[in-house]
Amino acid sequence: MDSGRPDHEDSRARLAAIIDSSHDAIVSKSLEGTIMTWNAAAERIFGYTASEAIGRPIALIIPEDRLAEERMVLTKIRAGEVVDHFETVRRRKDGQLIPISLTISPIKDLQGKIIGASKIARDITESTRAEQERARLLLDLQRANQAKDEFLAMLGHELRNPLGVLTTAVHVLELEQNPQEAARVRSIIAAQAEHLKHLVDDLLEVGRVVAGKIRLDLQTVDLGAIACAHFDALRAAGKFADHQASCEVASLLVRADPQRLQQILDNLLGNALKFTPPGGTISVRVRKEGGDAVLEVADSGIGMSPELLRSVFDLFVQGHRLPDRAEGGLGLGLTLVRQLVELHRGSVEAFSPGLGEGSSLVVRMPLSTGDIAVGSPRPTTPSRLAPQRIVIVEDNTDGREMLRQLLEFVGHQVEEAADGPTGVEKILGWRPTVALVDIGLPGFDGYEVARRVRAAEHDGPRPLLIALTGYGLEGDRKAARAAGFDHHLTKPVSPKDLARVFHEHEQKRGDPG
Repeated sequence: MDSGRPDHEDSRARLAAIIDSSHDAIVSKSLEGTIMTWNAAAERIFGYTASEAIGRPIALIIPEDRLAEERMVLTKIRAGEVVDHFETVRRRKDGQLIPISLTISPIKDLQGKIIGASKIARDITESTRAEQERARLLLDLQRANQAKDEFLAMLGHELRNPLGVLTTAVHVLELEQNPQEAARVRSIIAAQAEHLKHLVDDLLEVGRVVAGKIRLDLQTVDLGAIACAHFDALRAAGKFADHQASCEVASLLVRADPQRLQQILDNLLGNALKFTPPGGTISVRVRKEGGDAVLEVADSGIGMSPELLRSVFDLFVQGHRLPDRAEGGLGLGLTLVRQLVELHRGSVEAFSPGLGEGSSLVVRMPLSTGDIAVGSPRPTTPSRLAPQRIVIVEDNTDGREMLRQLLEFVGHQVEEAADGPTGVEKILGWRPTVALVDIGLPGFDGYEVARRVRAAEHDGPRPLLIALTGYGLEGDRKAARAAGFDHHLTKPVSPKDLARVFHEHEQKRGDPG
């Protein structure tokens, strides 16, 4: 009769060991909710020792707003039901709330009567945190996708506007007989083409900055003087004709790239103009605060909501434009500002009391202790290029024809080629002073054209090789220089661009140093 008792005791001991070593809290309670057993994992998860918990109500670890759950659980247990994987919250001894998953089963005596309940509680803090993080990332992704979709829709709108004007203007130009009206249509075409170029430049510039492709030409410069000069240039151009604009600056030295500072100013002031109705105020201030030079552009425009303030410098984010403002844009300006300012080891913040209350954008940059950069005045670049012998190597027929006509109109002799091999033959045979070479060419590319021309050069003046391409990244410029090009210009190019490049080339050739 007693032969099976040791095995029974071993089983009970083994079961007790399993319960005690479990990573899950295993607790038993009476039908009245009194704690009967409390394993080591329960001590670890809930913070109470077994002696502190046993004999006390299970409500010890149940938040007040969850007590109804316990009544529901006991009702099911009395009916012989199992509560499986029930997720809820329990309170530790230190008051911390922890998410847990519960499985609760009835406990029966030898006669099958339900006398209590056993509860297995699993701490799901980490899995809950991971799930919340996944949900947050998903929400961020959804918001980013929505912002991207809105940006692409806006991009389509902004591109179609000037394209629509250009298309209509070309048709009008074909029918227009009045020379004065034809001249006005041509000026509209030029303005819309410049607007398109600006849109594309914004896209490419943001891409370059985000990819870390921007290099700064750092100099010690007067931030106040640059801000004032830029403000005066915009005023002279009539940009502030509909606004009350003011500029108040102190002379403060910073280490910065002057061109990039002007780009920052242009975007900040462009933002103020875009979102400030006619009659509103726009101000530029430069002041010293501690060890920083502070540039502030403030306006009395439409202001920003708290939500927009938090994301106004993010990519693809743009505030609502005033319905009566014709000024377009892609909402990339402030993203570019933040990236450029941070490249200068500075910071930028946006402030606004609220919608309709105006806003201010504040740039902070470290003050410089060095001397201001002083160089010899740059020679004036002629607006026209003296007549040259020019070869155009371009596979786009329309682009090649239009550029040839443009250059011939201003007095140059022009030959052309539509592929790499013909381009090399034309350059070496005709001996031009300038060669404009596209990079993407049939036969072989523009880099190979440059390499072959340089390798076959004889005595005498070498042609000025200019890479004329839509590829504008720093890596593209380096590749052009390595192949033998003297300059790299991104499309579209104007006679003034060519005049500047050729003039710089002549200056270098004439410099005895």
